[in-house]
Amino acid sequence: MKKSYTEKILQRKKLMFAFLNNSTEKDASYQNYYLPLKKLFGKTVLFDPLREMNQTGKKKMEEKFISIVEKEKPDFIFIDSRGNEITLDFLEKIKRISKKTKILSYTGDDDKDFGTLKRYHALFMDCTFTAQPHYLNKYKKDGVKNVLSIIGVNTEAFKPIKTKKIYDVVFIGKASRERVKTIKFLVEKGVKVIVFGSLWNNYPEFKDICKGHINSNEMPNVINQTKISIGLSKNKHGVAAFKWRTFEIASCRAFSLVDYFEEYKKYFKINEEIVMFKDEEDLVEKINYYLKHEKEREKIAKNAYKRIIKDYDVYSEFKEIFKKIIENPDKFSQRFPKVKGKTAILTGEQMSKKNEEIKGIINKFDYISFSDDKSSSLEYKNYLQVLSLEKTGKQMSICDYYVYDKWLGDYLTTDTFRAYEILEKNKFNQAITINQMVIKKDFFMNNINKFKSIFEGKNIDIINEKNACFVSIPLVRLNSIRDVDSKTFSEFYHQKNFLSEMFILLKRKNLSFVFYLYRLLSVAVKSPPLRSFLINTAKIALAKKSKF
Repeated sequence: MKKSYTEKILQRKKLMFAFLNNSTEKDASYQNYYLPLKKLFGKTVLFDPLREMNQTGKKKMEEKFISIVEKEKPDFIFIDSRGNEITLDFLEKIKRISKKTKILSYTGDDDKDFGTLKRYHALFMDCTFTAQPHYLNKYKKDGVKNVLSIIGVNTEAFKPIKTKKIYDVVFIGKASRERVKTIKFLVEKGVKVIVFGSLWNNYPEFKDICKGHINSNEMPNVINQTKISIGLSKNKHGVAAFKWRTFEIASCRAFSLVDYFEEYKKYFKINEEIVMFKDEEDLVEKINYYLKHEKEREKIAKNAYKRIIKDYDVYSEFKEIFKKIIENPDKFSQRFPKVKGKTAILTGEQMSKKNEEIKGIINKFDYISFSDDKSSSLEYKNYLQVLSLEKTGKQMSICDYYVYDKWLGDYLTTDTFRAYEILEKNKFNQAITINQMVIKKDFFMNNINKFKSIFEGKNIDIINEKNACFVSIPLVRLNSIRDVDSKTFSEFYHQKNFLSEMFILLKRKNLSFVFYLYRLLSVAVKSPPLRSFLINTAKIALAKKSKF
């Protein structure tokens, strides 16, 4: 087949594919994105940051990543940073050493993370690809115009296979609260449902229907062996969103029943290409109906397949996407919107002054940030937090932070918004620190005595949904751990980086392990929450070992 103009250009280009968990053909991103891109580009360089980090540590991973960029000088780097694996500082370093390289990012969880994370990550990318097309307007409203949707599937990997239908009803995906509730309902109603995916083995009641984890290589076989595939599209808040699986099922010429989601109507003919259900009773009713009406079910599956081949093949989608990027290099480039107003950084000494004196210090400023001898702010802290206040209209912005030690590095990372949703209010207030905050001046002055009491060591008790927004990016380093109980420690300091670092050193039989452990124990002596966590972890490890 004759190549298009775009294909000819891309055959002269180089792309570095650096998704997390992309290194083998069993991985979803390898199957769905890397293989089509390898076919489209003249040269592709495959690098798995997460695998490298798990083998050698974060520092070594970053060094290797940078060395590849310096050597290859790729035209594009395609990443899927989900959290703190690839930091903002690291992205900026890439930009400095390879100025012509465009950084592209994939996001599939805007329904969960747009408000606290993705809207800010997108500022550091030359282009963001979202798998939630209905979020394009939200990005544009934020002033981020270099965002494109991507919903296509690799039709060479997900395709019809001649095989016997051995399953009546199947769900493929990770267990979550909403999904567990639905599967329980189906079982209670006598539906012969089978589940594939992680975390289902945590529920003993599903032991007879749980088939365990399934990789991308195996998935097309299971889909083709299934009469009805269920698409449970609701997130942890019970809100439906786009799910890639819907397109994968259709690409296998298979039948799917999916959560009702208005946006699907823009991509499929409802009841002709896919069928949606509005609640659990409706789901059971439609399962029973379509199990009895095979010809109708197969006709819908065939129509869905035709739609995928015609409109949603990812190779064709990539051609259109890169055509837009190549033809509009200025539009698809990193761009930071300006923020209005200035930020004052108040120290502990200044906060100890009389209220009128503080008012005089901040008179010419619009926002208030804080600093003490226990913290150091990262480069984009005030900018991103002021931006978050402008975007949300809230009174105070709260970011994540690292706990840092000279020898251990960033050995803990908070997940503040997650903790806010999970922890009791008083527990959360014990964990939060004033160094995480940027405040609008008027709100600060109206509550100045409360903020002063925080500097005096009292717990924060001023955060609620009406006045606070969150930026789920570590933007400050602290040199100490808050004095909290064990549960609060585990939930608030969600990323325990020291565990992976110790595991890596131990696995490689590196003598540094002894020094690292000694230093960690030295820190734990002064930190009851860390000490308690280490003791409990050791007990669990010993208990598991004794079983074997």
